Amino acid sequence: MKLTVTIILTFGLLSCNNSADKKTVDIKTVKDSLVHIDTFYIDQNEVNSNEYKEFNQCDFDKFLNDPKTPKLAKDVYLDKKWDLNNDTEALALLDSLTAKDKSARPFYFKVVTKTKKKSDGYFSEGLGLAGYEFIENHTQEFSSYFDNKLCHTDNDLATWADIVITEFSISEEGSYDKPIVDDYIKKLKSNCKDCSTTQKETINKFGLTLKEKWNEFLKNID
Repeated sequence: MKLTVTIILTFGLLSCNNSADKKTVDIKTVKDSLVHIDTFYIDQNEVNSNEYKEFNQCDFDKFLNDPKTPKLAKDVYLDKKWDLNNDTEALALLDSLTAKDKSARPFYFKVVTKTKKKSDGYFSEGLGLAGYEFIENHTQEFSSYFDNKLCHTDNDLATWADIVITEFSISEEGSYDKPIVDDYIKKLKSNCKDCSTTQKETINKFGLTLKEKWNEFLKNID
């Protein structure tokens, strides 16, 4: 990454005879290691996504800079090298969906969304159940995250449909002929009666996506 240059102008004091001479301007070069997310001194050539805008718009930088935020959560969000091999650390991310600090929940919601691409085995099962229950028990909160499309996108919504499908495929095995998806969607719409128009639209979109993915799943097991 190119170096970020901070120009600090230091003006000298006028001499007693009011000489026009001025002191030389000092120029300091700040290394990459000194650039913090919350300052946003980022080379535009390095910006290839909306990630840095997310820091501003979604307040995610607050948690990325917080020493109390688990390293795994930061690495997952920033797409650094990470894995879900430590069950305790990985499952703790799922618990954070309902963190006591409600201001932290959108950040962890995003982190959990990103874990889907590497989820398998025990964690995948846990993710499916946690996602299913979170959406059912916190429907309005879930839908509200998508009010800001920069923070949580339509692709994220589709990912959560995949998460719920994972739970259906495990818990409803042998009962695929039942209207399990339709019943779930009805429950979500009932939970969202007091939601805003935008949030109701999100639940409708989620329901349609869920049905589409479920039908694809059923075709693949025939």
